[in-house]
Amino acid sequence: MTINSYKKSEDLRTIVTELNGKQDKMTHRPAFSCAGGGTYTPATGNQNISSFCGGTVIFDQCGNLDNGKFTAPFAGLYHFDLKLQVTYSSGYLIAYVYKNGSTMPNHNIQFYQSSNTYTLSFTTFAKEGDYFEPYINNNYSGGTVSSPIWCGHYIG
Repeated sequence: MTINSYKKSEDLRTIVTELNGKQDKMTHRPAFSCAGGGTYTPATGNQNISSFCGGTVIFDQCGNLDNGKFTAPFAGLYHFDLKLQVTYSSGYLIAYVYKNGSTMPNHNIQFYQSSNTYTLSFTTFAKEGDYFEPYINNNYSGGTVSSPIWCGHYIG
């Protein structure tokens, strides 16, 4: 003999709508935005510009930014943007974002001679503890870099 028990409840649509996504929503998602002030005069070669870009922290939700260096608190997809204004009359300047102290292949932008503003924007996978820093490589030491904006956030 089978005994069925029924409990009066709301319809399934109401329950699903109410619960939709709540099980995986974080109260705070790692995100940061910072900007540098003044002008940076680069030397030649590779240069870590984390502290220049991270001069003024606009926000650092979850506290994963340290002097312009962002460290992923857990594995997942992250999106980053690095905006720079570059002025110089000769040579080249390339902006990168380094992951764990090394360049990320095809994650760079080259600035051409004269005055240019570009944004390097990308999404990548990070493991817990991976860190990201803005860099430049320059073969002409007479130019300037200004108006940096370095930001990123966890996607999921």
